[in-house]
Amino acid sequence: MQNDTDDSGSDFCEEEWEEPVTDAPAPSLICLFCDVLHTDALTMYLHCKQEHGFCLKEIAQRLRLDDFEYIKMINYIRSQRPPSQLFVSTDGAVWKDDTYLKPVIPDDALLQFDIEGLEDDLSEGNHGNCDLTGDKSHVQESVTLPRCEYEGILSCLRTAEEKVALLQHQLTHAQQTMDKMRTFVQDLVMTTGQTDASSATTSALQSLSCGDDSSYFMSYAHHAIHDEMLKDRVRTESYRDAILQNSALFRDKVVLDVGCGTGILSMFAAKAGARSVIAVDMSDVVYQAMDIVRENKLENVVSVIRGKVEEVSLPVDKVDVIISEWMGYFLLFESMLDSVLYARDTWLVEGGHMFPNYCSLSLVAVSNSRKHRERIGFWQDVYGFQMSCMASVVVKEAVVETVDPEDIISTEATVKELDLNICSSAELDFTSDFSLKVTKNCLLTAVVGSFDIRFDLQHPVSFSTSASQRSTHWKQTSFYLREPLAVCQDEVVRGRIDVRKNPRDLRSLLVSLTLNGRKFKYTME
Repeated sequence: MQNDTDDSGSDFCEEEWEEPVTDAPAPSLICLFCDVLHTDALTMYLHCKQEHGFCLKEIAQRLRLDDFEYIKMINYIRSQRPPSQLFVSTDGAVWKDDTYLKPVIPDDALLQFDIEGLEDDLSEGNHGNCDLTGDKSHVQESVTLPRCEYEGILSCLRTAEEKVALLQHQLTHAQQTMDKMRTFVQDLVMTTGQTDASSATTSALQSLSCGDDSSYFMSYAHHAIHDEMLKDRVRTESYRDAILQNSALFRDKVVLDVGCGTGILSMFAAKAGARSVIAVDMSDVVYQAMDIVRENKLENVVSVIRGKVEEVSLPVDKVDVIISEWMGYFLLFESMLDSVLYARDTWLVEGGHMFPNYCSLSLVAVSNSRKHRERIGFWQDVYGFQMSCMASVVVKEAVVETVDPEDIISTEATVKELDLNICSSAELDFTSDFSLKVTKNCLLTAVVGSFDIRFDLQHPVSFSTSASQRSTHWKQTSFYLREPLAVCQDEVVRGRIDVRKNPRDLRSLLVSLTLNGRKFKYTME
């Protein structure tokens, strides 16, 4: 019975055009030279012949391809996507490698396509219409197809049109982004050496659309990162103590919380007596922040706004206090400080207060041969194979990790200090010389960075992310050397550090270190 039903369905599909038909199979076979999808190999064969001037059977016959060579050619085209014009003169040498025997697309119907069995009207009879130069102005063909295939082709066309529309939209967005990046770079170049370079940089940063760093804001929509930050007692209690112990600065004042997250700092400010707290965040976590504010019955004091601080409109002209937990790994990673400085220059009243108001970045030398072997030396023997090229890549990546205080082998050198009341965005890219006095004979395997945060007020509060202090979620940032440096007790290692925003991703950093004349480059992404 089942076979009879199948035969009947086939006859119906081909002959009874006026009757309803079953749904055509979804196109799934992609063209060799474009992104059009087809329901079967024959339809794609015709498409390649008519649209790309690529006669599969003629080429196979001209090059005398056996089954294996035919498979290699198809997989070569699938993987390398050459232009169809290549096959005007190719001798097939480009796909001789046996690696092309491995299918690029699982269950590729074209690999089982019987080109030798094609009817004359689909092969030899139409050779005169096959133009490998791509000129099809003289092609005049008519093909009779069953309705199922006809419907499938129509479906392919509709899918292609939709895909073209989507690609056009994406292209337009990419062009707009490139225009903004071009403007940003021009601003940087034109303002080099000028005293107001920071304002131009801020303006350029402001021009970037939300979509340009959407992944950054999306990362803060996940609860795990807020769980980690709130459970960091050093961080959270320092902010709490700085705000509550200096409540006189908040009493009956207007406060702006930049990057409010769950709103914990805003609620500390409300508890300290603020008249109004405006909490701003671009991440979707603001919706939880709104619920948290209402849950704690602070909605009459704390208002939450979703948006970038460079783009939102505040319900006030000026604020008295700006609070923000803006620090990233190695202090400056993620470039959130630029937004805080923009808020300061735009809304903070003269004589207003920044929380925190001072910070510094420091370096120490460390020695830990075991960790160096695990990270760098590992690639010299990976289950009996050498992968030294991986070491060259891995060593350029800065590592955020917890450093054992026992591994510190030098004095600490401060390489950057920032007064948040007056510093500019231009100061966040910097070069600094430093000296590290070694405390014992050993191998220097890495230079480690950490930062200190200060609330220099009537009741001062501070905390440090140094390896010698209580640990925080920021940990420390290690810059491993490719080859350890032998050092002696009391030796002074002289160096220079250069820190810049990555022009391809303004929230990441490019770091260069020079130690005793040896230069190392790193990325933080």
